[in-house]
Amino acid sequence: MQVNSSLASLAAKALAESLDLGTMTMVARMLIQSYDINRSTGFPENIPVPRKNAAQQIVADVKKAKLFLQLIQHLIDIHSNGYMGRKYPIKYLRQIIMEMREQGIIYDQENKIFVEDPAVRRTRNWGALMDDEDYTFAFLRLDIVGNTALVRKYSEDIIQSTYGDLRSMVQSAIDKRNGRIWNWEGDGGLVAFFFSNKNLYATVSGMDIVHRLFLYNQLQCRLDKPLGVRLAVHGGRMSYSDNEEELKRSDVIKKVMDIESKFTNPNTLTISDAVATTLDKNIMDAFHPVKVDDRTNYFNYGLRWEQ
Repeated sequence: MQVNSSLASLAAKALAESLDLGTMTMVARMLIQSYDINRSTGFPENIPVPRKNAAQQIVADVKKAKLFLQLIQHLIDIHSNGYMGRKYPIKYLRQIIMEMREQGIIYDQENKIFVEDPAVRRTRNWGALMDDEDYTFAFLRLDIVGNTALVRKYSEDIIQSTYGDLRSMVQSAIDKRNGRIWNWEGDGGLVAFFFSNKNLYATVSGMDIVHRLFLYNQLQCRLDKPLGVRLAVHGGRMSYSDNEEELKRSDVIKKVMDIESKFTNPNTLTISDAVATTLDKNIMDAFHPVKVDDRTNYFNYGLRWEQ
């Protein structure tokens, strides 16, 4: 996000009026290793830096390092939980949060980070995730069955229109649940969920797509037979990266791709055992077990006409 002068000034006032010099410096060191306030401000080591000067310099340095959101996150944590056994009420926090909201950035209480407001913008990392940091995600993987044969059989116009319809179905299903498409190839893609009940959102999105596909194949499909798509959901903790090739090396993503390719029939959704344990019984009643080995079951969901 762009940190304007008004917001930077407000953050500097919050630091200067709420924390002593030592605590301010420790907060800065949470973000910038071995931070030296005297060196940054140019004050000699034997002269204490005035709090106002220190606060302005810290905000400027944090802003330059693109860590402003993380600074405010630390201030919220200190305001709520104290620091080193002491309470530190942070002034102007409410105003800071309100001004950030006006810029399309909101605070997520569950994950304790600032993220983009989905009503304003939607980016791959929710405006918050940092490379090489670990986060917990749920993933929805989908793949078009027999893509190569379809491309050979049908004209480019039919393929582009059909695959475009699928992309629209997926986008509509995940947007309402704050999911993000991380990868989209000609024959399918990978969707990530990060907030709130992420396993539930990924699963319900997959079920939604199964429903949409069922109706699409009955009413709109341009192909001679139904468009087949396999869907799978799995979640876990992994290191975030903007690099798609690095993401593909993640064990979590490898597993969801494995579930989709080996344990899922066309136009059905399979979820991992790890995801299933987090879901309500009312949802799980719609799934049936898929045996993986003597100790593990996945769970599959699909629609069919009643006989």
